[in-house]
Amino acid sequence: MTDTPTALVTGGSRGIGAATARHLAARGYRVAVNYFSNRAAADQVVKEITADGGSAFAVRGDVRDDDEAAELVRRAAEGGRLDVLVCNAAAAHFTPTPLRDLPWEDFRGKVTDELAAVYPLTQHALAVMSGQGYGQIVYVSSLLAEGPSAPGMIAHGTAKAALNTFAQFVACEAGPLGVNVNVVSPGYVRTEASAGIPAEVQRRIAERTPLGRVAEPDDVARAIGLLVGSDAGFVTGTVLRVDGGAGASRM
Repeated sequence: MTDTPTALVTGGSRGIGAATARHLAARGYRVAVNYFSNRAAADQVVKEITADGGSAFAVRGDVRDDDEAAELVRRAAEGGRLDVLVCNAAAAHFTPTPLRDLPWEDFRGKVTDELAAVYPLTQHALAVMSGQGYGQIVYVSSLLAEGPSAPGMIAHGTAKAALNTFAQFVACEAGPLGVNVNVVSPGYVRTEASAGIPAEVQRRIAERTPLGRVAEPDDVARAIGLLVGSDAGFVTGTVLRVDGGAGASRM
């Protein structure tokens, strides 16, 4: 078994996933950078990590597919260990749509795909982690899981609420196996995926945020690093807001 700690980051080719891959690599992890379609972006993340002296490799896989999820975990754990699983991959594209205009099939697809993106990976990762007697799993959720804060987000918010509840059940089952399970819950994060949000809307979000700005991917990555670090060894089943205080504020 290798002495190098290993992390698998799904959706690791851009945004929060890419920032997390870089952050964990800087902390000494060998990082499997998962991607689904954009190999060039994943390779760029790996190039940046190796240029900084870290260890990483790109690995393609559809996290919703049981066989591909098993292969992702096998590839990440080739050195004989899997220390960290970060479930960040976006399960399905969605367009903000109010309930009156949202077909049931679209709503069901969003909620189902959200859980499909973590369910097989969690099973396969736990099989490895329980055998070694330790591990960390972190799911990337959203502040919308706590309730509406933007119009048309009923499918996304419900899906993330389901993810949060799933994570708490997993934490209770995984704890006796030596595995910690937690959630990071960002508010608005400035990423490629949110680039279409008008600057004026971003300004208003920043004004309503006690810390006075919107989040960057590195803010979420550092919170994930905190949860998988040894100082958080007695933390499990927790949903950690990474929102600059927006969820606490009623202003």
